[in-house]
Amino acid sequence: MRQVVLTLLLLSLVHVATAQEKTKHWIFLTDKLDAASKHTLVESGYLSEAAVTRRALRGDPGLVTQFARQDAPISQAYEADLTTMGITVAQRSRWLNAVTAWLSAEEVNRVTALPYVRNVRPVAHLRPSVLPNTPVSTVIAKRTSSSCPSNFYGPSCAQLDVVNAIPPLERGINGQGVTLGFLDTNYSIPGESPFSHSSLVHIRDSGRLIEARDFSERDPTQPCNGTNTHGLNVASVAVGFREGDLIGPGHGASIYAAKTECAPYERNIEEDNFVAAVEWLESEGVDVMTSSLGYFDFDTGQHSYTVSDLDGDTGLTTIAYDWAAQRGVVTITSAGNEGPGGASIITPADGDSVISVGGVFSSGLIVSFSSRGPTADGRIKPDVSAQAAAVVIASRSGGYGLNNGTSFSAPMVAGIVTQIMQANPGLGPREVWHVLTSTASQSTNPDNELGWGIVNADAAVMTAVLLNRSNQTTPVPGNLTVHPPYPNPFKSTAHFTIEAFEPVLHARLAIFDMLGREVATVYEGPINAGGMPIAFDGTHLPSGVYAYSLEVDGSVQSGMITRLRHYALRALIHAADLARQTCLHFLS
Repeated sequence: MRQVVLTLLLLSLVHVATAQEKTKHWIFLTDKLDAASKHTLVESGYLSEAAVTRRALRGDPGLVTQFARQDAPISQAYEADLTTMGITVAQRSRWLNAVTAWLSAEEVNRVTALPYVRNVRPVAHLRPSVLPNTPVSTVIAKRTSSSCPSNFYGPSCAQLDVVNAIPPLERGINGQGVTLGFLDTNYSIPGESPFSHSSLVHIRDSGRLIEARDFSERDPTQPCNGTNTHGLNVASVAVGFREGDLIGPGHGASIYAAKTECAPYERNIEEDNFVAAVEWLESEGVDVMTSSLGYFDFDTGQHSYTVSDLDGDTGLTTIAYDWAAQRGVVTITSAGNEGPGGASIITPADGDSVISVGGVFSSGLIVSFSSRGPTADGRIKPDVSAQAAAVVIASRSGGYGLNNGTSFSAPMVAGIVTQIMQANPGLGPREVWHVLTSTASQSTNPDNELGWGIVNADAAVMTAVLLNRSNQTTPVPGNLTVHPPYPNPFKSTAHFTIEAFEPVLHARLAIFDMLGREVATVYEGPINAGGMPIAFDGTHLPSGVYAYSLEVDGSVQSGMITRLRHYALRALIHAADLARQTCLHFLS
């Protein structure tokens, strides 16, 4: 009899525990009281002045009304009513007009019946697509390349060389003045503060780590142990700077770091953390945001996503990324590590406004694990590719190691995007996408393995610079022109010819570097009718690509010219030619 009673008691306890079990749910609300004005958003502290400026410069002007509606705060009255019901809000999304909370089955029914609730559904539990965070080796040979000007870049030279990112760095283009936001795990060595690793401490010490915020410590059932260093590994590829060990292409950028995950391959992740972090980064005014924690497998359940949902319009992480792009943020993410065998792209890489990055070996061949397209609606993915095998990273030990995965090709491209935006701050997300894809290795024949191909950072930056100068003023009057200089590339002297069909009182021909700084005046003064030859002595200029501009009465005609001390620098010639062709395509 005692055994029967004990069995019944245990069964009743299981029943009670099951009845009280809570899972995280989205609570989508019906309305907001008012649309938010720009002034109100800034005054309340929600929207920074940097975000306002970026939206005005690069955002979609046709969506201003939508932005005002989406940016308006969630109704405090609705949230207060939920609180009186004993419900604690975990995350908030202004854009989705929703909150998340841990609800029992009985609470789900009660909340669903509320007049101001549009829908209640479980938060998708996502299994991130990353390779195990174990470096291939912690002993790195000092690999060299013919493109490495010195030992300055150390073993990271190879991964920079694959994407031709060293020439911009040699010209001082390193993302300075651009703000980059990360979404990842811990950005620190275990037990230390974020960005304390020797490759990242330069950002912290220079005051360019603007803020690091944790969105993962909001799950009462699964607290973070704080030991995963995936975020540290990723950030070092993009913005690391340690002479002789690791140099990232965007090491001059300013940084926001959002911790959205605890351990990317140890437990499931709630999508609301990602959405909340995207909204925060956008409101802080970042120019670029990058994530290396895309999602492919989903927990089974009432509202799980399927592969057919990877259409660019369904996953909430994808929607958040796309809406950030509408507001002028360049959004970048890993394509995934799901390998071949049909479409294996992950979310948010399926977004049509998202730059998804595949992976290659240093040889340029695709790595086996890199996810392939197309998306469920047939679009080409990934967009571009970079090295994803044996990538030099900052390691959890405080040293350096090698790791694999598109987790590390994405931050390389993010760093390059900061270079592009330093060269031309006026480019919006779509223009940046065009600059990257039109200068990549297979720009004319994209496929679902490498997208538009391996990124060519030098050509992309040159294109951005030339577009910047071409957009500054209107063309010179039709009665005056400067013919392309010859030879181009030149070794010591370049010859220009300015042709005028009638006299011009004042004209000015000048040379500018890739940062838009004037480095030489070729000619300044009157122009007589006819052709005027000018010999320019450029021996004082370092090898590189420059823009030349003929200015008359505020109007400008621009072009590009390359100075080579040694004509064997074919990579520079190729990049310059590609940039010229791309710019002509943009302006046609």
